[in-house]
Amino acid sequence: MRTRRRDFLQWMGSACVGQTGVAGAQESHRLDEEARRSGRRFGFAVHPDYAGREPVKTLLRQHAGVITAENAMKWRSIEGILGGRDYTQADAVATLATELKALLRGHTLAWHQSTPRRLTNATTDVFRQEQGAHLHDMVLRYKGRIHTWDVLNEVIDADSGRNDGFRGSVLSTLWGGERYPALFEQARALDPQAKLAYNDYGMEQDDPWCERRRSAVLRMLEGWVKRQAPIDVMGLQAHLDLSRRFSASRLLKFFDELKALGLGIQITELDVRDSTTDGEVQTRDASVAALYREFLDACMSHSSVEMVVMWNVTDADSWINRGFAGTRRADGQPMRPTLFDTQGQPKPAFTAVASSLRNADSNFECPPIRNGSPLCSPKF
Repeated sequence: MRTRRRDFLQWMGSACVGQTGVAGAQESHRLDEEARRSGRRFGFAVHPDYAGREPVKTLLRQHAGVITAENAMKWRSIEGILGGRDYTQADAVATLATELKALLRGHTLAWHQSTPRRLTNATTDVFRQEQGAHLHDMVLRYKGRIHTWDVLNEVIDADSGRNDGFRGSVLSTLWGGERYPALFEQARALDPQAKLAYNDYGMEQDDPWCERRRSAVLRMLEGWVKRQAPIDVMGLQAHLDLSRRFSASRLLKFFDELKALGLGIQITELDVRDSTTDGEVQTRDASVAALYREFLDACMSHSSVEMVVMWNVTDADSWINRGFAGTRRADGQPMRPTLFDTQGQPKPAFTAVASSLRNADSNFECPPIRNGSPLCSPKF
């Protein structure tokens, strides 16, 4: 795979793909249509603040078969600082998905960072009542419209020193890590047709930290499956980074282990950081495109990968370039993590992704129905 990336970089450099050439590729390759060739879907996470403005509006119409609520369905976005609930933005994302005839992913029902601050020091009984009520109201409000719920988000910390591998947080403390499966049980009872996912980051690349996280997640999921928790999907955020190596064989081994548990796989928050890559924009873009191609070629070779969702549409609205988002480039330039530049023009990454989707060498196979899991066929 390292050789393939070098070959791709050389091809990108020799082809000298300009905006005209890549834009032409966009006209001939609509990404969700390419994904459908192998029974998969493709889409984007969006927020109403930019989803209705150009160029994002047109790009979504051309390429989106899946819509994820970036922040609008998170608990802290629904509940204001002074209390009360405002579903305006969440409803807008759901309406957008309907207008686009796209699948809707709900993100997320339980996440330590989206828990209202007022509950930080709540008693266990109060917290569990409030978390349960929030899940109840969200699932029922969007029942029949959600393809997949991210029921639980980012509870693993393989370096926490805890025997269970859980992150120390308001959730593990007040809800209780041993009670995480109850969130899935409640969601399944409320909406039997929605797929239910556990979503997390840092498991996609060839790095000891990633390997520790893969191992911790597998231990957790194995316990849940043994308990017959109604979980259907592992959501891999896939915030990739050029500073880390990638190994297709390691990723596919992880996918095989997830498949053996009866779980489908969704790529839920894909982008690529180029924070440490030197060179001009053309060189950086070629490196980003090569990693996209290498990663998605591996994903598209595995039958359990159901969909690919980009985290944001253009470089202008990417969370990586919005405010403080971790590592910044030393030269002060914004990163170029998405498929489209700040003007909405397709970049070499677009061509790379379209090629991976178009040339997928394995069709998605719905996992067997287990523990009340929904059928795949009505969802496509």
